[in-house]
Amino acid sequence: MQLANGTVRAEISTEIGPRILHFGFEDGTNEFRTYPEERDEFPQYGGHRLWHAPEAHSRTHVPDDLPVEYAIQDGVVRATREMDPGSPLRRELEVQMSPSQPSMTVTHRIHNEGHWPIKFAPWGLTVLKAGGTAVLPFCRQAPEDSLQPDRSIQFWPYTHPDDDRLHFDQEAITVQQNNDIDRPLKIGATVSDEWVAYVRDNRAFRKEITIDLDGLYPDGGSAVEVYTQPGFLELETLGTLETIDPDTCAVHTEVWTLLDNVSSIDALVDGAT
Repeated sequence: MQLANGTVRAEISTEIGPRILHFGFEDGTNEFRTYPEERDEFPQYGGHRLWHAPEAHSRTHVPDDLPVEYAIQDGVVRATREMDPGSPLRRELEVQMSPSQPSMTVTHRIHNEGHWPIKFAPWGLTVLKAGGTAVLPFCRQAPEDSLQPDRSIQFWPYTHPDDDRLHFDQEAITVQQNNDIDRPLKIGATVSDEWVAYVRDNRAFRKEITIDLDGLYPDGGSAVEVYTQPGFLELETLGTLETIDPDTCAVHTEVWTLLDNVSSIDALVDGAT
């Protein structure tokens, strides 16, 4: 299924999912990395998918390889799948494109259709093509003379802090996707500036989220995460970790914007702050 507004175009799969397999300028390339056939390892299909955190093999890595039900009303597309095998959770994506701007809103919902409360956080993961750089705003959030920390960053066990793909400056953390480095890299961070982006070929795919400053985020307080290995980079955002009662749902919203003619990462950061 396709959505377009004359500026950008999106494709939502109805055969698997819920999953968005294309997002890009209407006459341009797909910004997402996709795979034509299912693979044994993740990402199985690429594009944008919905998981729930904290990550666990038996609970998180449930293939979304079944057809979805979808409905269209007032320009809003809602794609939902049946409950995950062996789980009372049901995943849903709702997509609404801007009337004319190069942006769209993606609302993630995970419904608890079981008989007991479950604690988790919704997690939106976008697989992007190789050759770009992820940007996480990381500027100071408190006065310089504060005695309390104001930011945090998490390293996964396989991540080397001296990795050449990882760079810190006063305003942002950047992670470069590099096919010549075999080992994976993953970091998580707080981003009070409420956005994260991926810059490639002078275009920037940006996600905007709302941060709950009083909320508990998974993975050591990570509201955004970046994972990369040869072939792709994943740009990920997470909702707060909450106990979801039966017949209710967790909700997490991303606003996607595609920017053209991005001259530099510094220009992107300066324009967003």
